Amino acid sequence: MSIKALPSMEHTFTVSEKGSNTGQVFDGTFSYKRPNIRTQSDIARTAALLDGGMRNLDEDTKTIHHILATLKHSLFKFPEWWKKSDGGYDLYDFNIVSEIYKECMKFENDWFEKVWGEKESKPEKKKPAKKQLTG
Repeated sequence: MSIKALPSMEHTFTVSEKGSNTGQVFDGTFSYKRPNIRTQSDIARTAALLDGGMRNLDEDTKTIHHILATLKHSLFKFPEWWKKSDGGYDLYDFNIVSEIYKECMKFENDWFEKVWGEKESKPEKKKPAKKQLTG
């Protein structure tokens, strides 16, 4: 069975999280759109700019750059505090950025499962019972 229409490419979610560094509570509603090829390219370019061409940059920093670049290019509605924080760049609490990204990736995984996961389970065919030999 093939899929007739793709699931929505957009996801709206709400976050309410206490910052692990400042203790400040951040809450609000975000809307995320799955990145198309152009947006994926923008994400890669932004992450590369943040990496600054440094080959020996540690993996944690590269991951942070990728997360921030992804959120910058894929969130299209967000609370005012997110805008004022320059898309998370100016926050002290990385757990807030991480929680937003985690919600986006959960949507990505759910979307992928809807499109490529098992469509329907086929009933198992019963094998004919073997005759037992009596002796």
